[in-house]
Amino acid sequence: MSPEPEPTDNVVRLNVGGKEGKLTTPVGGHIPVRVYERDGDYLMLVLMLDAGDELSQDVVEPLLLEYVSPRGLVRFHGQAVVRERDLVRFDVSAAPEVTQRREFVRIPSAQKVEVAGDRGGGAGGSNLNTHAIDISGGGMLLSGADALGLGSRVRFSLNLGPGTDPVEGSAQVVRAGDEGKRALVFDQISKTDRQRLIHFVFERQREALAKVGRVISHRSAG
Repeated sequence: MSPEPEPTDNVVRLNVGGKEGKLTTPVGGHIPVRVYERDGDYLMLVLMLDAGDELSQDVVEPLLLEYVSPRGLVRFHGQAVVRERDLVRFDVSAAPEVTQRREFVRIPSAQKVEVAGDRGGGAGGSNLNTHAIDISGGGMLLSGADALGLGSRVRFSLNLGPGTDPVEGSAQVVRAGDEGKRALVFDQISKTDRQRLIHFVFERQREALAKVGRVISHRSAG
């Protein structure tokens, strides 16, 4: 792991750098964090707490830390030593679990998408309201998108659900299928939006795996 700038100990902490992630407690609670990688068996975390919230214990264990890296979704098990109200040292207790490279993880997910074609192609410069059939960190498959020509470049706005800002950027149509299906590859998307999308994909993947596990357990018990 390559070191990143250490979060300062000032009263007003500037959360510059780091990677977005979350801590999961044994009872299922989630705490959003920013992760600062370190050489050795620990990481520094800035807890994104609301005013008045804090971790009351000096040592909290066991915890699960998850964040997105260039390798994919990384999971660490370990304990957190609270240095300040919002600053934690996370001591790693085992080797990390890495779930595939993010670009290749694809999930079925029906999400609303608004597409605007570029000049000279796409949807003729007009907006097209459609939906995604599946999504990955690098692209998506649309349904009902007959107006999008193969090879055309488009602007898109991908809805991730109520109360969440859409993921926006530009993409290219790389494959045309039957019934208006169009495969898009993202070619311009902000780092923040890409991380949000990757988190969304992995959360849906984990929910699906947990559901399968419950079904298998129920059948085994029966």
